[in-house]
Amino acid sequence: MAVYAYYRVSTQTQVEQNGIEMQVAEVEKYCKENGIVLDGCFKDEGISGTIASRDGLNDLLATVESGDKIIVQNTSRLWRNDSVKVMVHHELKKIGADVLSIEQRTYSIYSTDPNDFLFNGMMELLDQYERMTISMKLAKGRKARAKSGNKPCGKAPYGYKWDGNAVVIDYNNNLIVEDVFKTYVELKSLSKLKEYCDKKGYKTSSGKDFSKQSLKNILENDFYIGVVTYAGKKIGGSHERIVSEELFHLANEVLKR
Repeated sequence: MAVYAYYRVSTQTQVEQNGIEMQVAEVEKYCKENGIVLDGCFKDEGISGTIASRDGLNDLLATVESGDKIIVQNTSRLWRNDSVKVMVHHELKKIGADVLSIEQRTYSIYSTDPNDFLFNGMMELLDQYERMTISMKLAKGRKARAKSGNKPCGKAPYGYKWDGNAVVIDYNNNLIVEDVFKTYVELKSLSKLKEYCDKKGYKTSSGKDFSKQSLKNILENDFYIGVVTYAGKKIGGSHERIVSEELFHLANEVLKR
């Protein structure tokens, strides 16, 4: 699960009065108090209007995946009218993500609301052209991220980290990834590999011991050899490889046995 922050001020006056900075301070305070590490931040400054006009929100919706959370100071940062609310709800439910509001602690887009039938009706009445425009813009954003070598996803694979809009090698643990591949080819057993990692003191990004499944996920992830998957297709990414193709394929041949 990845966690993202979204900030927005709708007028130039709010921009000049440090409206964004106030939201950032509130979100950072909340994250610190609750042990949350943000995987990215998105913002729109001096922008109101429809979803289609908000590049920050569109980039956010193109990035989140199932299980991800979006932190906002208040849901009014995401929407101020029902038509935008319906569209954001629609996109997030389709993805499987949710909203976490600091000022509305119990809020969830999945909560039962007696007015849901109104939203369902509004969805049917929304202008078809705008809905198509939004969908096309989100798809274009996801495709552009993939082609640039950046997976349209939240969390960078273990051994990588986000640097702005690019995924780069995390030199704190990239050697662990390489060692996992090499050791598995030698040991040919996930159980023995886990024992090896435990003895070496290797930890996941969240500081936990590796499970056999998490190690298997690493071994099967062709992102480590420079491949990005978009819409079911494999394409070459622009990110740097951590393991060689030869080592990757050797490990996966062992996995298939």
